[in-house]
Amino acid sequence: MKLPATGTARYADGACLGVLLAVALADILLGPEVTLLALFAAAPAVAATRVAERGVVGTGLFAGLIAVALLLHDHLLGSPEGFVPLLALGLVTVFSTAAARSRTRHQRQLTRIRDVVGAAQQTIIGPLPATSGPARIAASYESATDDAQIGGDFYEVAPIRNGVRLVIGDVQGKGLNAVRTAATILAAFRESAPVASRLETVGLKMSCALARQGTEERFVTAVLAELSDDGTLTLVNYGHTAPLVLPAPGGLAEAAPDRPGLPLGLDTLGESRPGRHSRTLAPGDRILFHTDGLDEARDATGDFYPLTTRVGLLRADTLSTGLEALRTDVHRHTAHSSPADDSALLLLEYTGTGRSPADRLPSPEPGPDQHGCEKCIVVDCPIPIRLRPHLPSTGGLSREQRA
Repeated sequence: MKLPATGTARYADGACLGVLLAVALADILLGPEVTLLALFAAAPAVAATRVAERGVVGTGLFAGLIAVALLLHDHLLGSPEGFVPLLALGLVTVFSTAAARSRTRHQRQLTRIRDVVGAAQQTIIGPLPATSGPARIAASYESATDDAQIGGDFYEVAPIRNGVRLVIGDVQGKGLNAVRTAATILAAFRESAPVASRLETVGLKMSCALARQGTEERFVTAVLAELSDDGTLTLVNYGHTAPLVLPAPGGLAEAAPDRPGLPLGLDTLGESRPGRHSRTLAPGDRILFHTDGLDEARDATGDFYPLTTRVGLLRADTLSTGLEALRTDVHRHTAHSSPADDSALLLLEYTGTGRSPADRLPSPEPGPDQHGCEKCIVVDCPIPIRLRPHLPSTGGLSREQRA
């Protein structure tokens, strides 16, 4: 893998050569009584910090040519005063070349590792569709970990019949363990969201996946949402920050649950149910789903980010522009401190362009042909009936289905 040369690196090359020529000029002006040849050995050592081994060798050879020219000028070539600086320059060039080779090898390895990590992170939380069913969607993620694209926060969208479902959540803790837990939760959502008839069932599947992972003392706050074509919004809240609704005419409303729900992973400790919230959206209404990394962003004095007074930024012409403006405002608020927590934002706008009630597809009832195959409740099953496992017989299948 070839490491690309940047504009800054090219400027540094010119500066290094310029310094060598300046030292040579100073040596000539100072006369034979003062020699600056020892300074030339620094050139390959400096070059080793930023260029490949060929560049170090080239720098050393260029410095050697200038040094020989100066020795000829001062009539010192072959004398001990000239031999020692040249020997030092040669040794420094050799060791600097080895150091540059080691540095570039580690840089290539680090680049490959970052590529693999980036691909893995994109697999866990991939890009969301700009439009899904009756909604336009935009998302933004910021990790508190340096050089990481994701952390313990997550979101996902699943299109369903006559609507769309989504989840946003926050894993307790940070680091790789939090990322693994987020991957487990997302896998459970992707598997259950298209086939479960109720959002609570999706939440139960996610909670079961967390329990099967066997991670002790780890829980996940989350909000599950379903937006139907007719504008009906249903939220199921597991101890997560309540989303904010921005009606198209103006104003702000909090989609607070009817009761505080326990986070996933703690909901199995006793009898509990998640909080619920339902409302009907009008075309143009927007909903901000976010994790607590946004609420808990602090400035240098410790004041929290005033989200409720800044949500007007989300009324930009496009959803992505609004999220970008909000991120910029948060960075301005926390300019003197690094992010203390991951932050996930998901902005949804109801377009009002879904199917009309007369055109909506009814949820099919289980029939004998679906025996032995997990029933898809909210999406049409993409598997042909003849390929579904454990069919009791072919008596109920048509000739085309048996073919």
